[in-house]
Amino acid sequence: GTLGAIFGILLAAFASSLRAQRSKLDSSADVMDIFATSLTHAVESLKNHTGARVGDRTVMDVLLPFQQTLDKERDMRKAVKSAEEAAEGTRDLKPKFGRASYVGEGGAEQRLPDPGAWALMEMVKGIDDARN
Repeated sequence: GTLGAIFGILLAAFASSLRAQRSKLDSSADVMDIFATSLTHAVESLKNHTGARVGDRTVMDVLLPFQQTLDKERDMRKAVKSAEEAAEGTRDLKPKFGRASYVGEGGAEQRLPDPGAWALMEMVKGIDDARN
């Protein structure tokens, strides 16, 4: 699928933004401000490469609420909570992008959350767990 490419674009843009903010790391800048700003830049870059948005049953259903909450609140725990809720919410969405959009509908798998959205939620939970 395209999840690897999505993560590749996101992480490359995130790393580039972190490098651009390197000088702030040497000052008294809040690491969460740098992280949130870099993620916002990375998400904006990624949005240039995909038309998927919230409601399309993709990784973007988790990434966008996570990034927006982190950018607004500067609170990783609140952002992770929004990611968990968004991942659960993909159970009820009809797929509009990726393989799920053209592989058979129905059956037990229909009530499963989107795998890419769930994977990202688990990653951000892991980051938060490692911070504590």
